[in-house]
Amino acid sequence: MSWPRVTAALFTGAALLLAPQVLPASAAPSHTAVSVAKASKVSPAPLIQGVVADQFGNNVDGVTVRATQGSTAVASAETYASAWASGPQHGYFYLEVGKPGTYTVTLSKKGYETVKYSGIEVTRPRQKVSLGEIGIEKSPDPTTTSAALVSRSVTTKGRGAVVVTVASKATKTPAGSVEIREGNKVVGSGEIKVGNKGAVTVVLDKLGKGGHVLKAHFLGSATLESSASKTITLMVVKSRK
Repeated sequence: MSWPRVTAALFTGAALLLAPQVLPASAAPSHTAVSVAKASKVSPAPLIQGVVADQFGNNVDGVTVRATQGSTAVASAETYASAWASGPQHGYFYLEVGKPGTYTVTLSKKGYETVKYSGIEVTRPRQKVSLGEIGIEKSPDPTTTSAALVSRSVTTKGRGAVVVTVASKATKTPAGSVEIREGNKVVGSGEIKVGNKGAVTVVLDKLGKGGHVLKAHFLGSATLESSASKTITLMVVKSRK
């Protein structure tokens, strides 16, 4: 997934200005902060701060945020809902880095892709450097796919059918495209819609006489991983005249 790149927002006084877009989480191994803020009279030590959001625009609490200089760990914190007059600001973090320097900020959380933002410059004591809204990408949730033949055999004049069921702990209504393949050849396809409760019946192409070893494939989505079923065998017999 490709996200637009945005410049860092500036922090002056006590107001955090957040960029309206999310930086890419995994399009590149690192990202560089391109602007810094004026010195703060409130903080005794320089800070790096920001708000973490996923690729869907949701602010994410509980993300571990670490600041490093080379291989040396400098500061660590978790994102949380900070108090603002307008209401809680979820996904907020700040790191007291102690002194001016060049830092790398790493974001990590179970179920999300780890991402690093490098080249963050702190140039003065008591400075607050705001990264604005920065991105972490949520990993797709695992799925399982099963397949069952409507009938174990059909004639050469008929078509087989397969009931495909997709399940995930993340949702009771998984949706997405499915394919029935014989080896690498697609011999049937269908679409599981939200109202289908994770199941669809796929009618196959006409197949030649003999046994056909088939497998159902769920192609995945932005939030769900792809998966495949165990093999099933459809027998196609010559039709009687």
